[in-house]
Amino acid sequence: MKSKWKNVKGYVRVEIIGQESSSFINKCIQSGIQIWDIHPLDKDRVLVSISVTEVRKVKTILKENKLKIRIKEKKGTPFLLKRMWKRNGFILGMLSFIFVLFLLSNMIWNINVTGANPKTEYELRKAAVEIGVTKGKFIFLLPNVREIQRELTEKMENVTWIGVTQHGTSYRFEVVEKEIPETKQTTGPRHLVATKQAVIHSVFVEKGQPVVRANDYVKKGSLLVSGLIGKEKKPELVSAKGEIWGEVWYQTEVEVPLNTSFQTYTGKYKNRHYVSLFGLELPVYGFSDGEFQDKTETLNETPLYLAKWKMPISYIKKEIRETDGVKRSYTKAEAIEVGKQMAKKELAKKVPDDAKIKGEKVWQQNVSNGKVKITMLYQVIENIASEQPIPIQQGE
Repeated sequence: MKSKWKNVKGYVRVEIIGQESSSFINKCIQSGIQIWDIHPLDKDRVLVSISVTEVRKVKTILKENKLKIRIKEKKGTPFLLKRMWKRNGFILGMLSFIFVLFLLSNMIWNINVTGANPKTEYELRKAAVEIGVTKGKFIFLLPNVREIQRELTEKMENVTWIGVTQHGTSYRFEVVEKEIPETKQTTGPRHLVATKQAVIHSVFVEKGQPVVRANDYVKKGSLLVSGLIGKEKKPELVSAKGEIWGEVWYQTEVEVPLNTSFQTYTGKYKNRHYVSLFGLELPVYGFSDGEFQDKTETLNETPLYLAKWKMPISYIKKEIRETDGVKRSYTKAEAIEVGKQMAKKELAKKVPDDAKIKGEKVWQQNVSNGKVKITMLYQVIENIASEQPIPIQQGE
């Protein structure tokens, strides 16, 4: 340990010349000066090692005793740095090269998209630019992979899932698109049949023979408009066309808690930035968590690379957000009104876009375990007609 410390401070290997050189050692010890590696060369010369910090004291002793000194070697960190500084052009060039390589190793250079058609890929790349994922952007300034994946999935309505992976300076987006069933174009003669049980509300027929009228009850698969027109013995086959609107009943169940506790963000936040070196977190910017009573913390750690090698250093961003605990209470009547709104939103997911709600009623309601359970019935007017091909027998 002493040897390492001497190298850090630096020391010199010197030759002491003079008739009193043999007594030089005793005088140094008496003065508290540390010397080591003592090698007498002859009666007038001795070779010793002296710390750089002790050289001035030694010169005083040498002057008092009329001794001469000759420096043989200079060792330790100070002299090494001095020799290196003489080659500062090379060192600065090397450091600049490493710094530039470090920057280039932590920038996005490639973005690959797989599993998407050209239109979806264009929209995905555009959405990625909006959140900062572009070529030339520093990786450690971006959100983590999970956050990027979440934001892209929210922005893209025509995909089921987006997988985001990072490999060095490249990002890869794997896309699973929503499978939208192709509308089958029915060719040739066809009937119109009911897609579900309903009470006929109105009938609009452009082509074909209607077989139902308003207020008729039909089941799923019932014939609504026939593609057979004309004489009974020799009917003409046509493609029935029209809209048959029926009254359909839907049932929706929801639960509304009477008392709810939840956290909301106040909008106040604080960011802290760290550099993690061998697991030791060193603060760089933002040295307090903010004076927040209730808060949530999010850590985003990005490892840094030098070329393809992962370094034992990473950039950490801590986001602290202030939260506000909120308690919400409903009366039974209020809970029922909220339940109606929730039920209507659930209904909107089940019915066609052009459907109209004719009526609604609370079918059942009860309170248990601090919740109001509501069953809603809706009377909906929607187009229930669906095309069904008419099989043509040979000879017809």
